[in-house]
Amino acid sequence: MNLFDLLFPSRCPLCGKIHSIKGEKGICKVCYRKLPVVMEPCCKHCGKPIADVKAEYCYDCEERDSSLSEGTALFVYTDQIKKAMAAFKYGGCQVDGAVYGGELLKHRGTKLAGWEIDSIIPVPLHRRRRWFRGYNQAEVIAEVIGEGLNIPLLTDCLERKRYTRPQNGLDNKKRMQNVQGAFKIHKGFKREQLVGRNILLVDDIYTTGATLEACAKLLCRQGVRNVYFACLCIGQDY
Repeated sequence: MNLFDLLFPSRCPLCGKIHSIKGEKGICKVCYRKLPVVMEPCCKHCGKPIADVKAEYCYDCEERDSSLSEGTALFVYTDQIKKAMAAFKYGGCQVDGAVYGGELLKHRGTKLAGWEIDSIIPVPLHRRRRWFRGYNQAEVIAEVIGEGLNIPLLTDCLERKRYTRPQNGLDNKKRMQNVQGAFKIHKGFKREQLVGRNILLVDDIYTTGATLEACAKLLCRQGVRNVYFACLCIGQDY
């Protein structure tokens, strides 16, 4: 074992315990067996778990029109996953993004490939928030997906022009209002890269989908053919 491994031992991103097995990385075996991977039945549009096996869509997707063609997520947003995402976003655990992105590819890669994506766009952070965190967690995940599926990223396309309050704690209506007009196409971006293309939006958490909807509406106005999305975790419809 080298000095780096002694000073910074590999830990499980979910439970935080140091790996006891030599060479072990990523999610430990104990946590892996308990992963709350999204399973059927789930909404045909957003992928959110639903209680009624006969239902096709969750409540949110039934109640509104959407600019998003379809979406998928990996984990149910349980208390354990909530703590892990907080560490990933706010605790400087940028390296965990490679683990989560790899799991997303492992479980959802076939579905993503079937959408015939032309480009991937990570949901942007406001420059103030990105400066504070040091990275955009959505971009970290998007880079893993892009490399795994050989799809280019467009990190210079969307820009968050307005500093918005965090979405957690807001009801559905306020979430929509909070992100209304919050995004724009970057001034120097060539819009012909969007016309007629299939775009994949990537973010970390999906609750009501307000942020992704705001991005999708803007992209559709630029001539995008289809806007899909992939998230690490998603809430439940019950």
